[in-house]
Amino acid sequence: MSGSAYTTALWGPAVIFLVLFSGSLRAQDAYSASDPDIKVLGTSNLHNWSMEAKDLSCTAKFGFLPAGSSQPQSLTTFDLSIPVHDLKSGESSMDSRAYNALKADKFATILYKSTSAVIVPGQKNQFQVKSTGSMTIAGVTNPVTLNATCQVNPDGSIACSGSEQLKMTDYQIKPPVFMLGALKTGDVLNINFSLTFKK
Repeated sequence: MSGSAYTTALWGPAVIFLVLFSGSLRAQDAYSASDPDIKVLGTSNLHNWSMEAKDLSCTAKFGFLPAGSSQPQSLTTFDLSIPVHDLKSGESSMDSRAYNALKADKFATILYKSTSAVIVPGQKNQFQVKSTGSMTIAGVTNPVTLNATCQVNPDGSIACSGSEQLKMTDYQIKPPVFMLGALKTGDVLNINFSLTFKK
């Protein structure tokens, strides 16, 4: 085999690989959440309560293969960061006790980081996401699986919503008490989230 023929034979597969690989890179689209809405719903022996966070950071990378598909086939990154002091109930005394319980002075951020995710296609532009990862609250990290119902909108944005249940004691958080112990909050929290991802 001549030198030029050998070089062609050597580089041919490499070129094909690079073309395919670069195509897959282009199909990985980075998104950030716009106007996110996360609500923390809790109970007590007197009445239910809630806190809400909107000033947070959430990024995701959806994979569209082939490029231009109407639905993503993969979710390779999903990171969520919530400043503890952004959680608001509308009552300053409750906020203060919640921040103390969450040890906000030492651990100022609630974090979720996905380690793997499965996408199940649905009808038209709808799909389900099951994201497995780790949640860190008050310095304690636990495995958490988040399930979301998502939809690709006509403008290309991706709307996802869902809910998850957590226990404060799993994160070594003592449920806050109010009014000299007359009001005691429950251990279980329901986290409702609505996120719209845009490029």
